[in-house]
Amino acid sequence: MSAAAPEVIVVGSGASAVHAAYAIAERQIPVLMLDVGVRDRKYENLIPDQPFVQIRRSDPDQHRYFLGEQFEGVPLGRLGTGPQLTPPRRYIFENAESLSPIASRSFEALQSFAAGGLGGAWGGVAFPFLDRELVKAGLSPHEIGPHYEAIAQRIGVCGNQDDLDTVRGRLHSLLPPLELDHNAEKVFAAYEKKRDKLQRAGMCVGKSLMAVLTKPHGDRRAQAYHDMDFWSNAGESVYRPACTLRQLHEFPSFSYVDSCLVESFSEHNDCVRVQVRDLKTGVRSTIETHRLLLAAGALGTGKIVLRSFGQYNVPVPITCNPHYYVPCLHYRNLGAAHRDRCHSLAQLTAIYNPTGDGEHLAQAQLYSCRSLLLFRLLKESPLAYRHALQIMRGLYSSMVVWVIQFEAYQESANCCVLRRGPAGAPDRLEISYQTSDDTKRRVHQALKTFRHMMRELGCLPLRTVQPIDGSSVHYASLLPFSEEDRPLTTDPSGRLRGTRGVYVVDGAAFAYLPAKGLTLTLMANASRIAQHVAQKLIHSEPPN
Repeated sequence: MSAAAPEVIVVGSGASAVHAAYAIAERQIPVLMLDVGVRDRKYENLIPDQPFVQIRRSDPDQHRYFLGEQFEGVPLGRLGTGPQLTPPRRYIFENAESLSPIASRSFEALQSFAAGGLGGAWGGVAFPFLDRELVKAGLSPHEIGPHYEAIAQRIGVCGNQDDLDTVRGRLHSLLPPLELDHNAEKVFAAYEKKRDKLQRAGMCVGKSLMAVLTKPHGDRRAQAYHDMDFWSNAGESVYRPACTLRQLHEFPSFSYVDSCLVESFSEHNDCVRVQVRDLKTGVRSTIETHRLLLAAGALGTGKIVLRSFGQYNVPVPITCNPHYYVPCLHYRNLGAAHRDRCHSLAQLTAIYNPTGDGEHLAQAQLYSCRSLLLFRLLKESPLAYRHALQIMRGLYSSMVVWVIQFEAYQESANCCVLRRGPAGAPDRLEISYQTSDDTKRRVHQALKTFRHMMRELGCLPLRTVQPIDGSSVHYASLLPFSEEDRPLTTDPSGRLRGTRGVYVVDGAAFAYLPAKGLTLTLMANASRIAQHVAQKLIHSEPPN
């Protein structure tokens, strides 16, 4: 550890952490990032920088990363957390259970101690929250708007303006959109023919806003359309927090320490003392700073705060987006050859506006299935594997999946409680989660409308798959934003109540989750809070 006390400590290296640190470091304020920093040591160097079809035809070692050396890429149990996590991406939750155990019968959570955090598995869909969604989450549209644009310019977001603008949110700093694959082209053409009918039913379809480069950006390459996006990120066309982590090392004011687990903090006058454990030696130590920015992921940040305040056995809220998978046969594309030049990320977005006023929106993303391999669909087939495989071989180029997300409010039945670990074992977070009857009713009605839309667009739904709660990996609300001065809440500036110099800069502070990915908003909000902290330090203001 550095002997000099940093002005700011950032905990974690995920999407929130790196952009908070960036806002501090670019102002030449000393900032130290503390991270466990797990990295992929097994698969990254095995995967050729080649198109999927070329790899399938020529690489004799492809089974090592497509299926996994321990066949960890073949999911045989219930569809749970991170079903899109191929073997080369599974390092992101390595050691998570031993470092931060979670107990639940109703919720399957994913935590990450990897360099780049859960952002290492982000699918890249980058929608801003609408103003009404920001207000529900506890954020100010006026304050966060400029940070959306700054982040979009920094990471590169592609897309265009279309029918989704009023219900998706708009960014002005956009690169040209990604090319559509052979399935998405026909689906979108069908939508354009039936636009009026579908919009009367509350449904709009357009291209997804994606954190993917369609033009070179710094030392990152444009999307190569190799259809390997769920396996590798050669050229870094898809944004990952690791890209910004690498840039941070170029700032003289930035320091990084890995193999370091932050366990708690305490405050003494104007100083924050951070208690950490060196995972290589097991030695515990204390680092002092003036400001502490917590970005350990919603669950990790919540756990650190509860332990620091001694709040064991005290329930705090949790929210998580419900989501569903609907595999479909795109029958209008039967017999068509799969276009080799394509990407494997979200192709199109559909947004359902059931009340016509932007309340209770639901959202779906369209994916083609080829490079995610057929075993992802085989296990959901009602047929025996042998027969299903024969059929899928003939149909795979026409197989698509719609992934549908729904909003999440704080509900009394959904909570986390920190329990002490027995006999020196790590403390565990117990999660209770139950979807309310009102949410179930709205989800059921929306799913019917989505399946009708799919049929209108030439996609025949094969079944609807409901993963276990928690598997969307969108977690929030453990320390929610609040205008009221209540314990275990966060004020609008990001400051954790009951502290003077501790700030929550990740999703733990969001009081609500709309039906969309939150990563872009996490980055924008972290930048907002960190700029506020930097300004106070520059002007030598004491902590609140």
